[in-house]
Amino acid sequence: MSAIPPAVQQVLQARQDATQTQIDVALLGQNLDVQKQTGDAIVQMIAEVADVQKQLASGHIDVRV
Repeated sequence: MSAIPPAVQQVLQARQDATQTQIDVALLGQNLDVQKQTGDAIVQMIAEVADVQKQLASGHIDVRV
């Protein structure tokens, strides 16, 4: 038998659940940031490929180092 009354256990559990929810939301926010950065990088790569395609179509290509 637990020495902690059921009402106190419920409050403690609710606080633990709230803390876990805050952690979950923070992690989801970080995941969203990473996905946005990945998406931005992909968009940049596509733009660069489109630029190269235009240069090739016009008969020349500029090489950047």
